[in-house]
Amino acid sequence: MKDMLDQLLDEEGLELDELTELLMRGEGSQMEMAIRSGGQNAGLERLMYFLQVGFFSRRIADNFDWSAIEGDLERIMKALEQRGLDPGQLARIRNYLELRLEAFKRMIRQHVERELERRAYRQGEKLTREVLADKPLFALTPDEISQMKNVVARLARKIKDALALRQRQEHKGRLDSRRTTRKSLQYGGIPMEIFLKRRHREKPKLITICDVSDSVRNASRFMLQLVWSLQECFSRVRSYVFVSEIAEVTQAFNTYPVERAIEWALKGAPVDYHCRSDFGFAFSRFSKTELDSLDRKTTILVLGDARNNYNDPQAWA
Repeated sequence: MKDMLDQLLDEEGLELDELTELLMRGEGSQMEMAIRSGGQNAGLERLMYFLQVGFFSRRIADNFDWSAIEGDLERIMKALEQRGLDPGQLARIRNYLELRLEAFKRMIRQHVERELERRAYRQGEKLTREVLADKPLFALTPDEISQMKNVVARLARKIKDALALRQRQEHKGRLDSRRTTRKSLQYGGIPMEIFLKRRHREKPKLITICDVSDSVRNASRFMLQLVWSLQECFSRVRSYVFVSEIAEVTQAFNTYPVERAIEWALKGAPVDYHCRSDFGFAFSRFSKTELDSLDRKTTILVLGDARNNYNDPQAWA
C-alpha cells in the first residue's frame, strides 16, 4: 500500500502539506522530529503536572495545518478513484491514512508525556541532591547513603574530565608571545612561525587521613570513595584512618573492590573504633612514622570534626 501511494505522489506531482507527505512516506523517527520541531514554541518548560499533558499536546498540534492535511487526503483519494481502484481498495487505503493520522496525534501526546517524565526525573534528582546537601552525614539512612554514593561518583567523573581537559590543553601548548614576536621581525612583523610553551606537570602525591569515629564515619566513607575514584590523577595515593590509633589502609584499596575496601577501612582496620577521638595522638604517631617520606609534591588531606575530647593536642605534631 505504501508503494502504491509513493507511486501516486511521484506520477501525479501533487502539491501536499509537509505533514501529509510525512504521513504517507515518513518513518517514525521523521515524524518524531516534526513533533519536536513543533514543540519548540509550545512552552514545554512550564510543563509540571500530568493534568497539563492534554493542554500542551493541543498546543503542539496547533502548529500543524490540519485542514490542509484533510484536504490533501481527499485529493489523494480522488486521484486513486480516477485510477480505477475498486471501493474495497479505496476503503482500505482511506483506513490506512486515517490510522497514520491518528498514530501521529498519539505520538504528540506521548512526546509530551515523555517530556513530563524527563522533567520530573531531573527535578527529583535535584531535590535529592538538595536534601542530601542539607542533611548531616551521620544522619543519612542506608538508602540515602546509596544515593550519596552516586552523587560522589558523578563528582569524581566531573573532576577527572576537568583534569583530562587541562592535561590536553597543556600538551598542545600555549602561545609563546615573546618568541613568536621576536621571530616575526624577520618577516616584517608578520607571525609566520608560531612558538608554543609546553608545560609538563608531574602528577602530585596524595595522603588522606580520615577520622572514622561515629560522628564523621559517613563523611569519611564518601571521601575514601572519591579519592579511590581519582587515583589515576595522582602519582601515588596513600590512605589512613584513625580514631585514636592511626592505621594505613592503602593496601586494602590496592587489593579489594572499592566497596569492600571502604567497608574494611571503616570496620576492619587495626584501630579501636569505639574509643573517643584523639587527633593529637593520631597526628603525633603519623608525624613520627611518616613525616620523613613527605616532600613538596605531597598533599595531605585531613577529614575530621576536630573534636579532641580534651586529650593532649600535641601541637608540636
